[in-house]
Amino acid sequence: MHTLETPLAQQPWSRKICLLIAAVAVTLDILFIQSPLVWLGVAGAAAVLAQFRSPMSGLAVVILACGLLNYSPFEAGVLSRLYPGNLAILIFLLAWLLSRASWSPEHFFPPNLLNRPLLALAVVTPISMLWSRLHPDPEVTYSYPHSDVSWTTVQASQLALLITTLCLPFAVAAGIRRWKDVQTVIIMTGIVVAIGTVLTAGGLMFGFGGSFAILGATRAYWGQPWDSSMEPLSGLLLPFLYAGVLFGRRSLSHYWLISVLFLFCLVAVVLTFSRETWLLAVCGLLLVSAAWVRSRVKSALAVVTIAIVVVAILSSGVIGLAYRFYNPDEVYGFERIYYYATALRLFVTHPVLGVGAGNYQFFDRSLEGEAAGGIAHNQFLTIAAETGLAGLTMFLWLVRALFKLRKQLRFSLPISGDSVDGYEWVRVAGSAFLLIWVAECFFQEAFFATAAAAGGTHVMTVIVFPWMFLGLLLAVCDLSQNTTSPQT
Repeated sequence: MHTLETPLAQQPWSRKICLLIAAVAVTLDILFIQSPLVWLGVAGAAAVLAQFRSPMSGLAVVILACGLLNYSPFEAGVLSRLYPGNLAILIFLLAWLLSRASWSPEHFFPPNLLNRPLLALAVVTPISMLWSRLHPDPEVTYSYPHSDVSWTTVQASQLALLITTLCLPFAVAAGIRRWKDVQTVIIMTGIVVAIGTVLTAGGLMFGFGGSFAILGATRAYWGQPWDSSMEPLSGLLLPFLYAGVLFGRRSLSHYWLISVLFLFCLVAVVLTFSRETWLLAVCGLLLVSAAWVRSRVKSALAVVTIAIVVVAILSSGVIGLAYRFYNPDEVYGFERIYYYATALRLFVTHPVLGVGAGNYQFFDRSLEGEAAGGIAHNQFLTIAAETGLAGLTMFLWLVRALFKLRKQLRFSLPISGDSVDGYEWVRVAGSAFLLIWVAECFFQEAFFATAAAAGGTHVMTVIVFPWMFLGLLLAVCDLSQNTTSPQT
């Protein structure tokens, strides 16, 4: 027993314990330096076990791997196109498949507004590929000048990317079983963005910059484009965090953490130095703010407030700043106009089934030579060029279904009672997210990864996030059908 004269806190550790701790620390340091692959293997094994432990822990591994480990440890060969996030996604889907009690399609893909358009896209895509194989263009070389990757491998990769993408939202929705899980997913994603913000800021401070400048500033660059892990994610996550700040004061159990993550997300948007991300973020903030104003003030006062804000923006010099976004002396990216023209040309010459999913790169190289971009940087044009009118119709059907899902979010959640504030932030955030996600399609392939972009594996680690948010919204619609409180 310890007395007041010799309290436990003041008992010195024995010399043997101190030596043992020092020996273990030195041993671990030496082993980590001399055998880093062993420790990476241990970390990978722990990550795999976490993904099979529970759907939420598996989703956490996907978010971490795709958000912060967005680089390949291999510099050459086929493995250089394999990213930790790809493995995390595959294991997450495998755990989802193995956890199903029944193998009927209804258990994997519960009926909702998205099933039919997604199934239609899953059918049209391989048909366009088969048609391109049966009727290849004799003036086009279906191969890479710098690689021995076959055309068959490209199409197999394209199908694998499509199947993975279509399964993601259903796997995420199946893992979200409580309203608390919705908040947890947003917090986990926000933490990844916050860590990426700190690392990117450090990279810029120490001179890890890219070779291209936007408005006089360069993006952070760590051997591979680090900014791409935050570039779309920060803009798409911002409506969720901002809606939580405005509408979740009384309902969110971790309100102050979400508020802090919102500030980090704002900084992340700025550090991307991406005009696309900046515009999407501004749209998201305006949509959420408009919903907040409309819910707090009368209609007439809301119109007056919006008019005052518009006048203030116009008189503050923002128009001049926006003009600089399109000044060729300060920005780059205007070569995408040629990519758009190529996609339109392919759609006109192959109007029914297109040139085949994933084949835009081959036609672009044959038509443009060294100036080829490989991708059209526009989801609508890519779909039209590669899958023709059939694929474009199915994609527009999917967009229409997303707008219907937005209405379902607005009207299926409780609109009266004490629990309305608990659901309001999700409704507003989901509505804003769906709009800016569709708007992102005008800037890049925001929905479906294409094998033309370095095999599509890196793009897959970026596209996973909006589909993850879509799965979250599907889960929200299911949770809203019962009377469970948002706090449980």
